[in-house]
Amino acid sequence: MVSYLKREGHELKEPFDIVVFEGVYPPTEDTYLLVDTIRIDPTDTVLDVGCGTGLMTLLAAKQARRVVSIDISYIATQNTMENLRRNNLDHLAAVYQSDLLSAVGLETKFSLIFFNPPYLPSDEESTDMDQALVGGEQGYEITQRFVRESAQHLEKGGRVYLVASTLSNIEAVRETLVDCGFLVERVSEMTLFFEKIQVLQGILKEGHKETVL
Repeated sequence: MVSYLKREGHELKEPFDIVVFEGVYPPTEDTYLLVDTIRIDPTDTVLDVGCGTGLMTLLAAKQARRVVSIDISYIATQNTMENLRRNNLDHLAAVYQSDLLSAVGLETKFSLIFFNPPYLPSDEESTDMDQALVGGEQGYEITQRFVRESAQHLEKGGRVYLVASTLSNIEAVRETLVDCGFLVERVSEMTLFFEKIQVLQGILKEGHKETVL
């Protein structure tokens, strides 16, 4: 059992006891940057994409009106459900296995969607964690697909938050957000010794052109 109440001087508003299953991406610097950035309102309907251990799901379950969490990894969905149970929040969120938003019905809309995507470019070496780390040949392809799919599942005026890294191509991600009808803003940034990570916010404009998937 790992307590994520405090980590390297960071204190969460809510203390959670979280177990990290083998093969699941643990909360790290990019996770906590997202935690610190996102505002969740009591009226929000939330979709947590790539839920992993479920830390963001737990936070949303404490604050939002409705929470759905998805991950391509079956083990990650089980990890999220276990952590919801451990914190007596399992009645406040639904968890499903899904390749990005493919399992979400087109009629289902949310006011808030967030994703800490895999954003590293692929290389010749592979590991068991590539699914959580590698975002495609250039590093941003999965993020671009997420943006296009999330535009179909947001209410007008809804918000999307995603993590981007200078190890990939932040400008390509920003351009995809704009093309899909979002007003884009960089809302937070963290400098690490080998990269900068940013959280981009996209607000879906009224009357945007529907994206064809």
